[in-house]
Amino acid sequence: VDTKFEFGYARDANGEESLIYMDEVGTPDSSRIWDAVAYRGGSVVENSKEEFRQALLRHVNDPELLLDHQRFEERKRFAAEHALPAVMLQTLSGTYRSVAERITERRVEIPDRPLESMMAVLGDELGLAR
Repeated sequence: VDTKFEFGYARDANGEESLIYMDEVGTPDSSRIWDAVAYRGGSVVENSKEEFRQALLRHVNDPELLLDHQRFEERKRFAAEHALPAVMLQTLSGTYRSVAERITERRVEIPDRPLESMMAVLGDELGLAR
């Protein structure tokens, strides 16, 4: 349906500023993706992060903690001390997986040990994690 684009300025190696695109594109994080068949049938079935966002706000005792940008340090402490229920993360993962499968028309295989698999890619292949 629509998407957002985030731009900013960054300095290159010579100190020159350039306008850059600074976010991912076309994912449920930045886009509202509707089911076309359902839409043609008169229904809106959205595939976005909004369902997760609302569940997250319901999960905390003080939703303003997550909404008020002035409470960032408090939010960081809260995040370090509280784990989200696995079902919330699995639901979010399912949303992203479903969108990827519809776009690529291919099944997304989930490894037996997903954390180890991700860390291997981030560390060994990309050098971004240890």
